[in-house]
Amino acid sequence: MNTGWRKLIASARVGIDALFGNTRGSTLAMCAAAVIPLLLIVGSGLDMSRAYMAKLRLQQACDAGSLAGRRVMQNDTLNSTVTTEANKFFNFNFPQGAFQTATFTPSITKPASGVIRITASTTIPTSIMKIFGYTTLPLSVDCKAEQHFINTDVMLVLDTTGSMADPVGGIAKIVSLRAAVLALYDQLAPVQTQLEAAGMRLRYGIVPYSITVHTGNLVYALDNSYVSSTWKYQQCVSNCGGTKVWGTPDVTHTTTWMNGGAGNWGGCIEERSTVNTIVTSADLTIPANAYDIQIDTIPTNAATRWGPYDPTAEQRENSGDANATACPAQAKRMQAWTRANLSTYLDTLNADGYTYHDIGMVWGARLLSHEGIFAADNPNTYNGMDVNRYLIFMTDGDPVAANDAYTAWGVEAYDQRVGSSSSSDFSRHVQRMNMVCNALKAKNVSIWVVGFDNDIDYVSGCASNPNQAAVASNQAALIAKFTEIGQTIGALRLSQ
Repeated sequence: MNTGWRKLIASARVGIDALFGNTRGSTLAMCAAAVIPLLLIVGSGLDMSRAYMAKLRLQQACDAGSLAGRRVMQNDTLNSTVTTEANKFFNFNFPQGAFQTATFTPSITKPASGVIRITASTTIPTSIMKIFGYTTLPLSVDCKAEQHFINTDVMLVLDTTGSMADPVGGIAKIVSLRAAVLALYDQLAPVQTQLEAAGMRLRYGIVPYSITVHTGNLVYALDNSYVSSTWKYQQCVSNCGGTKVWGTPDVTHTTTWMNGGAGNWGGCIEERSTVNTIVTSADLTIPANAYDIQIDTIPTNAATRWGPYDPTAEQRENSGDANATACPAQAKRMQAWTRANLSTYLDTLNADGYTYHDIGMVWGARLLSHEGIFAADNPNTYNGMDVNRYLIFMTDGDPVAANDAYTAWGVEAYDQRVGSSSSSDFSRHVQRMNMVCNALKAKNVSIWVVGFDNDIDYVSGCASNPNQAAVASNQAALIAKFTEIGQTIGALRLSQ
């Protein structure tokens, strides 16, 4: 190696030794070396912050679009109306090009009944990270809206016995009852409108009851074979001018109601065949032959058919008791109501007769059931959505069974259909009602029991839970209770 190269190498060594041996000049070099990772950290933070803000706004747009689409969806159908509304709200909250994002098209689908789902994917450009080769960052969102609208059926079983004519606070109880039912309707009216707009429905059925029920016309209209064309009534068999002797019902004494399907029949019914061994100690299983309290048994023979309630054909010992015969206003099948139509119907309710809770409850159950003779009225789903069922039972008193009253079971003293003794015993009817309530709860029907100006000790067990049994002491309290029930029934939720 020549002298020139040796001098050059020696000079370089001296320079290197001086650089590493003297720290006073190294700060600048270290800062220069740190610029690149620092720039990467700061740049990624800025770009990621922009991406986070864009993602947040994109998610808000997704949520708004899915909710808007679900609100306008009817009959559970995803159509152009739904997609247009969803896109309108999505684009309003996140216009194309916002945050310099790439153009994209939201995907709108219906993954399940009642559900609208939106997914969207795009990219946002980077500002500083592009120096290091990262020109864009991905953004994606996924949201859904499920509107828990439920078709709603409400059955009203209303006590219209003679005591409902009595005043409370200067107002007849039956007048207060009418006001309370209308208060329930008013509370649920916005829900009814909302459901109908979504292709669903809210309906009411009504069963006024006392000593029997007026359901014969409804049954006859379904199938005239469901009502017996001949029926046996009690008649005096001897000493009819003095101490009358009563026999078993005589087939020769039949009503002429079948004349053209009308005749002299008022439309109320006598119940079908039953057993007279039900007592308070019996369990709540309805006996196989107790057709009078079976909810869904369809008539096929004499034992399972109903008969016409006809006070002109049935004879009794004490015919001077005004409450011992009665035919309430006609019951109504499940239907949508206007307020005016409901008010007009409520004005027809008349207060008359003794109190037989079991006959009201079993017919409320029959008209509400998704099985039995009214099954076609009450499908479990409507327009693809489930149906919730409720029954509101209102009474102003304890059950009253009179052995000489002409009831849905004939005259108990003579016919002894519900008991082997000629004396009346309302506990037999209480147990029958409990059996019906138990069967109705098994159908997932939610039951309220409301007492008016009286306790409900005998019937409170029918309520689905203790919170759904209450007593109202006056009209204002009764209206408040029916309004509260309406608030509970109408509680609809919208979840994502």
